[in-house]
Parts: sequence; structure tokens; C-alpha cells
Amino acid sequence: MKVGLIGLGNMGGRIAKRLLQEGNRISIYDKNPQIIQEFVAYGAEAATNPQALAAKNEIIITVLPNAEIVKEVVLGNEGLIKGFKPGSTLIEMTTSLPEVTRDIGKVLYENGISIIDAPISGGVKKAETGELSIMVGGEEAVFSRVLPILNQIGTTIILVGELGAGHTIKAINNLLCATTLGITAEALALGVKMGLDPEKMLKVINNSSGRSHSSEVKFPQQVLNRKFEVGFTIDLMYKDISIALSLAQDQDLPLGISEAVLQLWKKGVTYGGDLDHTAIAKVVEQMAGVEIKSTEKIGTDEEISQFIDLQGQRK
Repeated sequence: MKVGLIGLGNMGGRIAKRLLQEGNRISIYDKNPQIIQEFVAYGAEAATNPQALAAKNEIIITVLPNAEIVKEVVLGNEGLIKGFKPGSTLIEMTTSLPEVTRDIGKVLYENGISIIDAPISGGVKKAETGELSIMVGGEEAVFSRVLPILNQIGTTIILVGELGAGHTIKAINNLLCATTLGITAEALALGVKMGLDPEKMLKVINNSSGRSHSSEVKFPQQVLNRKFEVGFTIDLMYKDISIALSLAQDQDLPLGISEAVLQLWKKGVTYGGDLDHTAIAKVVEQMAGVEIKSTEKIGTDEEISQFIDLQGQRK
């Protein structure tokens, strides 16, 4: 297929590589000229701006930092709308604001252009292997038309509702992720303060009712071994929590626990917004005066994966 893609960051870049590996003809645009040249070397074709990219491709994917950037890229002076032809489709994969997506959609519809919001979850490793989860909002006919592309990127692809619904569930999912990361760090910090070994604590938790993706995967793979490898930053997680809380505010829905989670991640932004989101554990450690780290060799990545698989079998 012939596809254009804007945004070659941690996720967008890996999605572009994945589509190239699948044999697609990919055109790209990014504000960073150096990144553009890297992808030209991989076999992608460069465009000078979003308008030029849209003029060459009927399907465009955007994977950008926030809603305001999406709005400028789509509707700006050199935006996609200036180059799109009637019948073109935008696949908007940014974790964005649902109302902004719907506003953009209204303008595109008036010009005969289709749009779905299709935010992604799974991290950089699953982006590389094409195993992302993709939550889609939009018309079923548009969804069906672009499904062959989405199938090259993800393995769990769900049409969750009308335009904006994908961005809504993505914000809610990340609120849950942020909450389990924060509370797991606090629970382990308490245990360490009481003299318990964090690795043994996780083995107990992961065979008990307190387990979560954070305790089963992120803490063994990123926190206990002190890797904190950057894949999704604290800044971005804070943005996503803020989106979820703004949706709740619009619905006059009080979310006391979520408000407390937001404050923890606000501290995380101050601590180091460009750090990986698992480094929120460092913020908790700083407040508790302890370190959540393995006191023994935690094992190879293969051994960790086998342990995680075993937990899944026991469920």
C-alpha cells in the first residue's frame, strides 16, 4: 500500500519501519530533518511539508505529541487539508483530546475526507513487532477500509465507538496504567521500609490479588534492575492523565483517586519529565527514602519472560 506518515518519534518511527518491512510504499514528514534522512535511507520518500505529503497519498497516519500539534498539522497553512483529495483518509494515532479530534473530523468531512482516531498501546517493543493494541473511533466503513494497514501494526484492533471514542478509552487506559505504577511503587516502598525484599514481594503480589501489568512486567523489567529505558516519558503520561481528568470534569464526575494520581505525576514532571514513565518509582523512592531494587541477580530477560509467562498460565 501507499501510505504517508507524520511523526517519527519513539512510536511513529517504529510504525513507519514496520510498514516498510511489510512492503508498503511509505512517504514521511517530521520536523527533524536528520530523522527524515534516516528514514530515506531505510527506503521511505520524504515530503517537504504535510500538504505535500497529503498530495501524494490517499491515506495518512499521524503520530504526534499532542492535540494542538495535530490540529496545526491537519488544518494549518501547510496542513494536510491543503493537499488532501476527496476520498482521502486520516488515521490519527496520537493520544489526543476527543473534542479536538471531532472538531478536525467535522472540517475534514465537509471536504469529503474520512478520519478515524486510532491511538495505540503496547510500547516500543510491540510497535517493532507489529503487536500493538489499537483502539479505534469512527465509521465502520472507514475502519474496514483501513483495517489491512492496522493489521500490519497491531494484533488487537477494536472499533470502540464513534469518532473520538478511541482517544477517550486511550486516556482512560493510561489513567489506569499510571495508577497501578504509582500504587505499586508506594506498596513496594512501604515493604522495603519494613525490611522486606522487593523481588520477593513482587513474587507474592504476582500470585495474589494485587497483581497488575505494572507489577508483573514493568517493575521486574524496568524498576528492580534500574533500567528505566525510555519508551514513553513521564511528560506524556502526565498529559494523558490530564486528558482523562478533563473528560471527567466535563461530565461533572468527581474522581478523587485519579486527582491524587495526577498530583504524583505532576511531581514526576518536576523530577524529570523526559525520563521513562517507569521512573515514577524514583519519585516515590525519593519521598520514602528507600530504593526499590533487586538485592540479588534478577535473571536474564529470558528467565524474566518465563516467570511472567508462568504467572499468566496460573491465572
